Amino acid sequence: MEKRFTIAIIHRNGFDRLKATLDSVINASSTTDEIIIVDNASTDDSISAILKIYPDITTICNSCNTGYGHAANQAIDKGLGKYFLICNNDITIPKDALDQFEDVFTSDPKIGMVSGQQTNLNGDIVRTSSKAPSLFSEFDGIGRLDHSKDPKDTTEVGILRGACLAVRKLAVNEVGPYDEDFFFYFEDTEWCIRMAQFNWKVLITPYIKIPHIGGSSSNEFYSESRIEFYRSRMLFWKKIYPKYLVILLYTWNIPKLILDGIFYSLATALTLGLNKRLKNKLLDRVFVLTWLLVGQPKKWGLPGKC
Repeated sequence: MEKRFTIAIIHRNGFDRLKATLDSVINASSTTDEIIIVDNASTDDSISAILKIYPDITTICNSCNTGYGHAANQAIDKGLGKYFLICNNDITIPKDALDQFEDVFTSDPKIGMVSGQQTNLNGDIVRTSSKAPSLFSEFDGIGRLDHSKDPKDTTEVGILRGACLAVRKLAVNEVGPYDEDFFFYFEDTEWCIRMAQFNWKVLITPYIKIPHIGGSSSNEFYSESRIEFYRSRMLFWKKIYPKYLVILLYTWNIPKLILDGIFYSLATALTLGLNKRLKNKLLDRVFVLTWLLVGQPKKWGLPGKC
């Protein structure tokens, strides 16, 4: 029997985060909705602990970390919803959010994907949308300088951050699900672009506020997550741009990392190493540059991958 929403929570470690997200989803949903947790090989007991509290929750447990897109696709394959809500395990769904998302979808049959406005836990706006990437935007964000803030009204956009995406099933059937070539990062960017290529609208509606902790995996494994970012970024280039532009971007990337490394080395020295953000930026550049120069080993990156 068809459901209204299939809410998919993509999870790896962290009982408290997962329970808070699940509690908010249960509070926002009704009997016309279904909830699926996809666990990407958690190394803690968070899933067993959740099932003691909510024994009827549907779970899909992977034996290794298959990546965000693959996990989301597992829920899409299993789900019976007319719409999908694909969520991180560190967000809060407001009580009326599903009704509001449904209202947006029913207002225009060509709306394929919608996100609310992400905020931090203090309620401050976190940028959730941007223009579609271009060659200019790949060079130090030049192409995005005129679009530094999210719209203040429901607006069609190029790209959405994927922490909480509502997607129409008919759009997924036509466009296809997440591209599983992306392990972590850029899978949402590529999906948004594909939606637009098939003439499905991608919207942000700032009237739905989605609190998001953010950075759970990337904070714990900062340098490793930056490897995944650059790996996915270069894969994205190959999929989107002509070969000569990919070569240009590759060629530019190494000297840019070197220049950035010099800058952050000086900045770290001037602050006597006391600024954690500057130190992380320096380590990021050194780690990624090393990874590039030694041939981009597949084993480098986040742990637990399949």
